[in-house]
Amino acid sequence: MAQYKIGIIIVDEQAEFAHRHLAATTESLKALGCTEPNILLRHAPRVYNVTLTTQFLAEYTDVDAVVILAEDDHTPAYEAMLYGVTKLQIAWNMPVTIGDCSAAAEAIEMVAMQSKMEAEAPENISPDRKSIN
Repeated sequence: MAQYKIGIIIVDEQAEFAHRHLAATTESLKALGCTEPNILLRHAPRVYNVTLTTQFLAEYTDVDAVVILAEDDHTPAYEAMLYGVTKLQIAWNMPVTIGDCSAAAEAIEMVAMQSKMEAEAPENISPDRKSIN
């Protein structure tokens, strides 16, 4: 099983939701092959800070994916965060999942698919996602 490095973002304004799912998220990641040192925990003060926090993880760490522990509260801030995170996924070529502890398995699945597709790419195409994130 491949070793991945995953970032987890806790949104402080949704701390109750995040902490309710944090243990299950980290245990899920460990069960999927991540070691504790390869699980990075970061905090975003509010939902609208998540996009920038995700970018910081992409830019300043070598995480393979980011899991955002956040609940859809149907606010404009949440919608803006979804838009921003979607743009970051495309720009940084890095999977980002949002939700509860089930987002951990989704993140690992996306990174595994990305790694497999990269390995199967023709010789003349070498995206080297590690140089991107």
